[in-house]
Amino acid sequence: MKNVLKIVCCVSFLALVSHAADMPARGPVGFKVYDTNKDGFISEDEFNSVKAARMSANADAGMPMRNAGNSPDFASIDTNKDGKITPEELEKGQRQQMQGKGNRQ
Repeated sequence: MKNVLKIVCCVSFLALVSHAADMPARGPVGFKVYDTNKDGFISEDEFNSVKAARMSANADAGMPMRNAGNSPDFASIDTNKDGKITPEELEKGQRQQMQGKGNRQ
């Protein structure tokens, strides 16, 4: 069981690393970067993994983290509460965040 968990973690890490070049340091992250398993939706695990990787990369680069607490969480973007984010939900959530109208709960 531990070996399976290690393999899953390694595969997830490799998927994130392969998208690192596509991940902007600032501004919205594209749907394809979040959708690491290419199923057409963003799961909560995918969302949180990419968000954590981006924040870690920015911190490692010495970038200011002033608004890190204002970043949207999965639930605020998954507006229909079906446990997955569609491209339309992500676009709407990012637009609201940039306009200062995030759906934070």
